[in-house]
Amino acid sequence: LLRIPRNDDIDLEEIMIELELCISLLFKPFLHHLKNLVSLEQEFLGIWISMLGIMTHLLGDDAATMEEDDYDDGIMTREKLFRVTKELGSEHLRNAIMVLIAMNVLVNDEDDEAQPNQISSATWAAIGSIGYCRPLIAEWKGTAQC
Repeated sequence: LLRIPRNDDIDLEEIMIELELCISLLFKPFLHHLKNLVSLEQEFLGIWISMLGIMTHLLGDDAATMEEDDYDDGIMTREKLFRVTKELGSEHLRNAIMVLIAMNVLVNDEDDEAQPNQISSATWAAIGSIGYCRPLIAEWKGTAQC
């Protein structure tokens, strides 16, 4: 994303479509095969940590800032491309987190009653290092307590 040249010859709409496909291709097979993956704990941990690493790289350190006129015009700008990509990536990550919580794979590691596990500890630490997702951690962990 950072290497996209700043010129008029680049079709940012096409890049957005490709990014949407790439993010979906990362998460859809993972979620589809999750039940089988979870049964192989070490393999699952390796795959999940790799996915978290990819999302850390994609989402970056900073939360996206919303421009006032971002939605007003239908033109895709580099800034809008960054924001939409981060929103899409964090939504897919959130969905995966919610499925893992529902399957009792992830627990809130701050909950006194829950027994923290390696997957939960690694997940919350990785998400805590993603600046874009930091404001969402409390909500996501709250779901793990239910």
